[in-house]
Amino acid sequence: MLRIGDLEIDFALREVRRDGAPLRVGSRAFDILELLNNANGELVSKDEILRVVWPRTVVEENNLQVQISALRKVFGTSSQLIRTVSGRGYKLLRCTNVVRAEHVCDTQSDAALVTSIDDSQGTPNGSIVDLFGRDLTLAEVLTVLKRREMVTLVGTGGIGKTRLAIEAARKAAPAFPDGVAVISFSSVTDERFALDAAAAGLGMKTSSAPLSINTIVDAVRGKRLLIVLDNCEHVVGSAANIALALRNSGHVILATSREPLRIPDETRYPVPPLVVPEAVSTEGAVLLTGAAQLFLARVREVAPEFAVDEKTVLLIGAVCRALDGIPLAIELAAARAALLGIEVLGNRLNDRLRILTGGCRTAPPRHQTMRATLDWSYRLLSDIERSVFRRLGVFVGGFTFDAVCFLTVDRDVSTWETLDAFCGLVSKSMVAAQFDGNGRRYRLLETTRDYALQQLDDNGERNTASAMHARYLLTLFGEAPANGTERTDEKRLAEFSSELDNVRAALEWSFSPAGDPSMGVALASATVPYLFDLSLLSECCSRARQALAVYNSTMDSEIPSEAVLKLRAALAAGLVYTNGPGPEARHEWMNLYADAVLQKNTEYEARALWGLWNAHQYGGEPKAALLMAQRFCDLARGQSDVTRSLLGVGIEGITLHYLGDQLQARARLEEMLAAYDQSAHRWSSTGFRIEHGIVARATLSRVLWVQGSVQRALKLAQSTLRAAIDYDNDMVTCYVLVEAAIPLAILSDDLVRAREAIAGLRERASRMSFPIWIAACACYEQCVAAAGSPNPDQLRVFSIAIERLTQTGFRAPLTFLLCRYGQALAKCGDATNALKAVDQAIEHGDVTGERWLHAGLCRVKKKILSSRENGTLYWGLKHIAPPWTDTLQHGDSVHALDI
Repeated sequence: MLRIGDLEIDFALREVRRDGAPLRVGSRAFDILELLNNANGELVSKDEILRVVWPRTVVEENNLQVQISALRKVFGTSSQLIRTVSGRGYKLLRCTNVVRAEHVCDTQSDAALVTSIDDSQGTPNGSIVDLFGRDLTLAEVLTVLKRREMVTLVGTGGIGKTRLAIEAARKAAPAFPDGVAVISFSSVTDERFALDAAAAGLGMKTSSAPLSINTIVDAVRGKRLLIVLDNCEHVVGSAANIALALRNSGHVILATSREPLRIPDETRYPVPPLVVPEAVSTEGAVLLTGAAQLFLARVREVAPEFAVDEKTVLLIGAVCRALDGIPLAIELAAARAALLGIEVLGNRLNDRLRILTGGCRTAPPRHQTMRATLDWSYRLLSDIERSVFRRLGVFVGGFTFDAVCFLTVDRDVSTWETLDAFCGLVSKSMVAAQFDGNGRRYRLLETTRDYALQQLDDNGERNTASAMHARYLLTLFGEAPANGTERTDEKRLAEFSSELDNVRAALEWSFSPAGDPSMGVALASATVPYLFDLSLLSECCSRARQALAVYNSTMDSEIPSEAVLKLRAALAAGLVYTNGPGPEARHEWMNLYADAVLQKNTEYEARALWGLWNAHQYGGEPKAALLMAQRFCDLARGQSDVTRSLLGVGIEGITLHYLGDQLQARARLEEMLAAYDQSAHRWSSTGFRIEHGIVARATLSRVLWVQGSVQRALKLAQSTLRAAIDYDNDMVTCYVLVEAAIPLAILSDDLVRAREAIAGLRERASRMSFPIWIAACACYEQCVAAAGSPNPDQLRVFSIAIERLTQTGFRAPLTFLLCRYGQALAKCGDATNALKAVDQAIEHGDVTGERWLHAGLCRVKKKILSSRENGTLYWGLKHIAPPWTDTLQHGDSVHALDI
């Protein structure tokens, strides 16, 4: 028989009773209870429980979590005695004086979190934790959430706003069938990137241009979400705008901030400190308070053997009172108590409180206490721990141990000394450990990082640490990737994604008045290709512009010439997708070409020629593009560069297709594809993620269609699209959709497939903010609409769409679109304007050399003229390609025109 509070547990009868009345307990739950009891307070691992309780069945861990949750419900106010040891197992604490009370909280279920709230959002170190002493507060927040759509939890740093918000979101989740999303601004160092954090929290992929609030709202339109906006205080203006827009679109907002957002109809809920014991309290009364429960829980996570007697409990009560019930301060104190003992802790804390009394009276009392607690924690560190801790303040959004070593190891401090000091900081809860896709990372809690930065300033070390931080990132990403596998490049890109906030912070410091502009130029040069590969094209361009402006104003001889060339290449490549392949992009490519030739740098000379080919080709000027492609090939052959020579054959084939020479186009594309190996022939004007084989196959499918192999063309276009989607690069996928999948579906009258492809293009281009492809998507949508029975209103929209596409400079599809527009006009009986559209397309081809659709255009024009002369209605051509007079040479069947 075991008695716990008002519970009686009879193991012989396998029964649990409260006040003599039996309670319902499942057999599995009772088996777990018996196993924990037999362990006499020791830890029982999850594997041991699963082995004993489910001896002949393989079950998921969540089954165990469900049973533990059921046991805790049975224990009621004594549920804290079933303790979770994060990542290891469970134990039943030995305590015979647990008293029933109204304010002892029910601990949360260990079951997996619902919707988008995952385990890592429970605490800084990624584990789910019990929420102590917040029953009443949580109930009040949930009540407010039912009545109001904009609730802000306000309070000082470390008061527990985030944990309360996450727990409230868990509890409220069933009322939001579309889910719960968490947007954290904790790692945002500049309000410009607040929208990026919002997009990430809502599950949107990274954008190639600055996001707008409308884009964010559109991404969740038609849903009703509970959205948590966390850590708003340092981006309060942007956070307020985001909150207002999302609230006005029908979502419920729960924000956390040190100050209100100050938007209409905002309900502000001040988060109170945890209840602390009275100065004169019994042992039982102390244990009932949330502050003492939190303290004990954190101590036992670090030191499971921590002994509790009456004296210890009363000392814990005194410590909690001294810390004003602020959860972060209590947790830091508990970590020290586990190492120093509660008496030493109490004595040190009392010393610190005397200093606190003489502090600034204008500061909020709780802020005084928090600052004193952090100061006390800092004073407990050794000299080397303090030095390491201070330098960690420059990291934003996390860091690795290698980064710590780079900033701290020098002639006076060895790697081993840094290792010991850093492990001490982790064990003392000054540093939180977490995992991402690249392994273990660490971070300082927000308030702790602020304190570390203050200490850097007080010691005159901020600039030195910031310079080392920037130099570390330059070392990490400045070295050229090893020639080899995709895995190497992909791994570096994943590492960059993890360090993106650090890179941004380092660049901001470098270009600040106190920074190092030369370092900023070098770091920007090293990192803009990664921004390009992440499709953060607007930021890629802005960072490159900023660095080039600094270089142009200083002409610093210490900046390597190749760094400047890399910046020019990134700027030009990004402009093609943000502003279009127009004059500005060509101008930047020409600047790069002139600099590369002057410096005799053939690598960047080749990149510039490639970029000029790209700008002319997709600017609708294939004649000029062929000259660039040929010069690219000549340079590659002159350098005996196998990769560039092979890729040059491919781009010649692409351009020859547009010039109308399908025989030579097919020969070159097939030659290139026969020898191409993705891992061996990786090269690009910037970044590394353009997959040339997919690009070549997209154009080859067009060639096959023009030559009459319609089914082969469609089959190749679809397989190429699948390959692009699998490759998981939005730029490559959009290219295949625009160049092959959509136009071939339209030309083949497969409108169902065309609509599906257009929808895919619209989603990707809008999400990534690719202006040229958004404009192309609008044109293709009108092509499909005009395939039925167009009307004058629809044709006006079609005309506007073509004009907007032309304005982007992306004119590669122009001939095809004008032809379809002309046919639609003819269907409506407007032969005059139909002929103008077709003549415009023919004239464009005559000027630029584009001939791939020339014969089809001539046949369309002839048909329109004939219809007008005969006074008959134009019914169009099912297929508008030229006669395939050359296809028999390749063994393809001739596909007859339906005239």
